[in-house]
Amino acid sequence: MIGNQVGTLSDVVEKKSENAATLDHAMHVAGIGWYNIKYCLVLALFLIAAIIEPIGYAYILPASKCDLNITDAQRGFLASVPYIGIVLTSFPWGYLVDTRGRKKSLILSSLAAGLFVVLSAFMPDFISFTVCKFMVALCIACPAAAPYTFIGELVPLKYRDVTLSVTNAMQILGSVIVPLFAWAVLPLDFRVDFGAYDFRPWRLLTIMYGLLFIIAALLLLRGPESPKYLLSQGRYEETLDLLKMIYSKNRKKSPDEFSIKSLKIDENVQKEKLRFLTSLKVQTLPLFKPPYLKWMALNSSIFFGILATANGLYVWVPDLINRVLMGDSEGATACEIIAQRLNTTGDDFVQCDDSLDTTTFLINTVANFACAIIAIVASSTVKIIGKKTLLVAVLLIIGLFCALVNVVTQDILFVIFLSAMPVIALAIGPVNAYAVQIFPTHLRGMAVSLSMMIGRVGSIIGANIAGIMLNAACEVTFYFFGGILMFCGLLSFLLPSSKEKKTKEVVMTKL
Repeated sequence: MIGNQVGTLSDVVEKKSENAATLDHAMHVAGIGWYNIKYCLVLALFLIAAIIEPIGYAYILPASKCDLNITDAQRGFLASVPYIGIVLTSFPWGYLVDTRGRKKSLILSSLAAGLFVVLSAFMPDFISFTVCKFMVALCIACPAAAPYTFIGELVPLKYRDVTLSVTNAMQILGSVIVPLFAWAVLPLDFRVDFGAYDFRPWRLLTIMYGLLFIIAALLLLRGPESPKYLLSQGRYEETLDLLKMIYSKNRKKSPDEFSIKSLKIDENVQKEKLRFLTSLKVQTLPLFKPPYLKWMALNSSIFFGILATANGLYVWVPDLINRVLMGDSEGATACEIIAQRLNTTGDDFVQCDDSLDTTTFLINTVANFACAIIAIVASSTVKIIGKKTLLVAVLLIIGLFCALVNVVTQDILFVIFLSAMPVIALAIGPVNAYAVQIFPTHLRGMAVSLSMMIGRVGSIIGANIAGIMLNAACEVTFYFFGGILMFCGLLSFLLPSSKEKKTKEVVMTKL
């Protein structure tokens, strides 16, 4: 009798094991609906806040140069501060994202970033302002990278590529906020005496940019953790409960109707708590060994070129457009106009004119909005054309536009070519989608953070090179950045196939 009971219990356990589903299949059953989309939008807000912080320098620094006594050299350094902080902290933030959770890391880092941005608006001089901005920079590596991993793990596999691409396009649309807010605030004429300094419009603009971090963090408080992170930590019941909730919210049904009753256990999950250095070693060393080494090198190289241009050169775009539009040399190229203005205006800092032409705000707002629409349309076709095709096309076309800046003599063409630069951000989504495809769950956050960290080195180098070379060797500057983008476009051909069938095979073997 006892033997029969033991046998029956064994059969039940074996049957339950046979009926257990993989996480990808369970996510497919849970489906996609407003619940997934809602928190993908919240995560996109983190990305928007993270990109607005450094891009906002293009308007904050020219408007604050009189109040903070900022020279051109200091402006170039300040423009690279966000990326210096990201490079220094991408490694530890990647570790925390993979070991302490996506949700907790995002909320804490974004709250800290938002508070320091707001605090910087009340700083009286260059040094105190720089210190606050550096503290912000130490926090934004997480919201600048982790949401890509989080979003990729919050939607079913079949929707991953298009979701990441559309999210990335929304980030470009979010960049419209930068000139739009500047257009609304900077022309205002008010001055409040705080004793040590005057509170002027650029300080209000700084606060508005920083509040986005705080809003995103508060919205995520009631959100879910990544199901793949929970599973990788051995928290199977929590993972199953989360999937039931997603199913219930999306399908408008009871959680009990969820057909998946158990998940296949990942034998690779390491349940024991490792010491910090040991855990850091486990999270990192595999990325620099075969079979992941070549993909880390390739992803990092592409990110380097993308961000060197998108962040390094782009921060100077409003100033460049101002210089060219204010020039009166008909039939001259942009670099020839810039050279002539340098010879006639002398040192701008002596006169300390911190006003910005409202035409620049209008041009950049319209350009960013147009780029966002193009990005959304292009990203929505990623399922048809594939993420590799999208990536290669963006890099080659924008690289060509950079090079053509040296040739055109019509102001309108110069503005179009230079204003198209935000479209480069459309390439970030496919590269991160490849990271989600290639790397296993327990290494994914670290892989994305480290590859973007190397990309941010490109931002630092790009910002300083652009600041130095635009006046000294203008033509070389545009050929340099255009060449980098086209080279990265050619490197992208080495990435694996983006076909959905192969993506499934890769991810299923990694989980």
